[in-house]
Amino acid sequence: MALTKIADGGMPSGSIIQVVQSSIKTRLALATSGNYTKITGLEAAITPLSTSSKILVSASLNVAGNGSGYVYSGRLYVNDAHISDASADDATYGSNDVGCWFCVGLTSFSNYGRMHVTPQYLHSPSSTSQQTYSVYVNDNRDNSTIYLNRQHYETNADYMNTSKSYLTAMEIAG
Repeated sequence: MALTKIADGGMPSGSIIQVVQSSIKTRLALATSGNYTKITGLEAAITPLSTSSKILVSASLNVAGNGSGYVYSGRLYVNDAHISDASADDATYGSNDVGCWFCVGLTSFSNYGRMHVTPQYLHSPSSTSQQTYSVYVNDNRDNSTIYLNRQHYETNADYMNTSKSYLTAMEIAG
């Protein structure tokens, strides 16, 4: 469906102008090595129709950490630039304070444990250029592997359930 450009003020503030969604059902093992690593194949590209629009980005991710890992986190990027972190400037914790979009942690993950995270972010691009959103993940503590749509331990047994993860971008009239 082709979208017609809406003049500023043409729609009530808060109206949804357009929605795009990307999904991935591939089971991924992302070796982070202590760096934020892109979830390849899970991007949402949207071209705002007005510079006053905001983009509401929502994710629904099925993720797991390494069997011996303790915590992992994710960040939201737009056009390959990181935009989502919480304040990471608390002098109490120094370089151990990592700002992120979402964080999941347990004392120790079991081989079959996985989490469902649903972070959201309201972005104001002030642009009518295409905005491409993507998610990066990291094992902040153990520099290990993050799993998407599967658990750490994987065999061909009946209890190996593949899930699906989503990234949605909605243009909201400003």
